Amino acid sequence: MNELSVEGVQKNVIQMLGEHHTVTISTRDESSVWSATVFYVSDQDMNLFFLSSEKSKHINHIQLNSEVSAAIYKDQSDWQKIKGIQLSGVVDILEGLAREKAMDQYLEKYKFLNQVINEPRNKDEEKIGSQFISIPFFKLKPSFIRIIDNEVAFGHKKEIRKREGSWELL
Repeated sequence: MNELSVEGVQKNVIQMLGEHHTVTISTRDESSVWSATVFYVSDQDMNLFFLSSEKSKHINHIQLNSEVSAAIYKDQSDWQKIKGIQLSGVVDILEGLAREKAMDQYLEKYKFLNQVINEPRNKDEEKIGSQFISIPFFKLKPSFIRIIDNEVAFGHKKEIRKREGSWELL
């Protein structure tokens, strides 16, 4: 994390998103909060794409309130090595070409799924493979992103937010 500019933070975020596989998404409805960890892929605009059952608690929350927060961190036992991303934004369901593109990107990142879909080894894999074709894909479009990097200093952060269509450094 070196450059203090919008472009520098974006570059760091894109790199970090590419280095990780799971994001914990926090949601809420009128009476409760919930967090769920899912595999994701990302793009050059720092959007995250994930799949989830429409029956899951976090997707039920998102259908009521699309605003979420999320965190991406590698598990650490040393507080000085904590480094990750916190963000907030909105989630929408993907359809059509956008869904197909996210699915292709997902299959590229998670190569094991090709085997599960095309050559399932057991009933569980058959079930996963058959559901993959129809399971909904979602897009988390961030409006605020914070990078935390305790390797630089305790609580060191860089933040950007999207305002009127453009990212700004905070």
